[in-house]
Amino acid sequence: MDAPRSLWIESTPETSYPALADGLEVDIAVVGGGIAGITAAFLLQREGRSVAVVDSKRILHGATGYTTAKVTAGHSVSYSTLEGNFGREGARTYAEAQQGALELVARLVEELAIDCDFERKANYVYAESPDERATIEEEVEAALRAGLAAELVEETPLPYPVECAFRLPGQAQFHPRKYLLRLAEAVAGDGGRIFEQTRATGIEGSGPCRVVTDRGTLTARDVVVSSHLPFLDRGFFFAKAHPERSYAVACRISREQDPEGMYINLSPPTRSVRTAYDEGGLLLLLGGEGHKPGAEPDTHARYGALEEFGRRHWGASEFPYRWSTQDYSPLDGVPYVGRLTRRGDHVYVATGFKKWGMTNGTAAAMILGDLVLGRDNPWAGLFDSKRLTPRASAPRFVKENATVARHFVGDRLDRGEAAEVETVAPGEGRMLRVRGRKTAVYRDEGGRVHALSPVCTHMGCHVGWNPAERSWDCPCHGSRFGGDGTVIQGPATRDLARRDLGTGSGDGTR
Repeated sequence: MDAPRSLWIESTPETSYPALADGLEVDIAVVGGGIAGITAAFLLQREGRSVAVVDSKRILHGATGYTTAKVTAGHSVSYSTLEGNFGREGARTYAEAQQGALELVARLVEELAIDCDFERKANYVYAESPDERATIEEEVEAALRAGLAAELVEETPLPYPVECAFRLPGQAQFHPRKYLLRLAEAVAGDGGRIFEQTRATGIEGSGPCRVVTDRGTLTARDVVVSSHLPFLDRGFFFAKAHPERSYAVACRISREQDPEGMYINLSPPTRSVRTAYDEGGLLLLLGGEGHKPGAEPDTHARYGALEEFGRRHWGASEFPYRWSTQDYSPLDGVPYVGRLTRRGDHVYVATGFKKWGMTNGTAAAMILGDLVLGRDNPWAGLFDSKRLTPRASAPRFVKENATVARHFVGDRLDRGEAAEVETVAPGEGRMLRVRGRKTAVYRDEGGRVHALSPVCTHMGCHVGWNPAERSWDCPCHGSRFGGDGTVIQGPATRDLARRDLGTGSGDGTR
């Protein structure tokens, strides 16, 4: 099948910011060039602070480059759950943060004249069966109590019937890279610094802090870590936010087929719907098919299910783009935003956007900007990264970390296939038993074999092969590695260890 191609990345120019030069000092260092990091850098620089952003790859190539890019406070079914976990005031605060983020995006689009296909659209969460009606009705009531202009509707512009839907007017969709590339240009053009191909590996000290990278050291009074999941294990966010991969395809439709809104259904399998544009005209974006990373042997089938959905309901036949992404969900339904560990710490984090990163990432940037500047923020208490919510968090904490434990032990009992390396086809990765050891083996399109330890360099779980993305994915905490073992996505900061097939000798592997 065709290699994945993100609409957002394919339709925008590539960036070419330099790597870090050792010894730079700034007021604030931002680790991670996605929506949270770039927005935080933009807001802080506007306040007169000197800012530097470092990214391990190219900016906006992480989750932000592979999102569905809905800018909405309608996060599936959230408000009834938030009421149970944080009370009505907590749910209202969450709604205010999402709406505040939406309005900041809208304001910056207008102020900076950003051509990013920003469109106001209604957002729908719909039920497909009578059994789901009560859930939608409860969510509408909770959203109204949270201050949102929610309404219950019986019909939608979708080309298939629904039982009912939670409609939220005045939301938005946009092209995330067109928007954020403009913010990045503003940062770099106003004296800020953006460094790419610079992998942060540690942070030392606190005020000033030293960001240690593979290109040298960056010194800053404050550090914002917005690298999706913090690569620092302090704070134990790897145990409090859990990963899931999901998929998207884009197909061509006519103007008459425009569903005139943004949609997501209530129950699995998830089907997310919105429109977008490229040079060929109107596109329909279909998303869903989530699963734990490293635990799905046929990721191609996930794309196939979305394409079949497009063919069945829109008669789609051309699918020029397809991509997948990964996000982390918090235990209690609210992202973790604030200081890394303790009061007075000058390292701040933002993680756990639960697949709604356009508003949650923007809100996180607004919260962090205020915290770094010593200002009160009305949302900071709810999003506090150090909060303890045992009643809301305990059931999922036990479930998710039991899954991690099963992988940690069970994957070691799997010794790999008893097959010869020569049987691995170009573009294929397999877990083989080589000289008595479980070995991750990938053959690239040029025929070169890459033999690797299967042990994730973050916390030692065994990776699994993702055939659609041609990557080794960790099912425990979501680290991802290329077929050749290089880190694609943290929290891991070190590549998979290589193995020598000729001698069977290890390279620090287990």
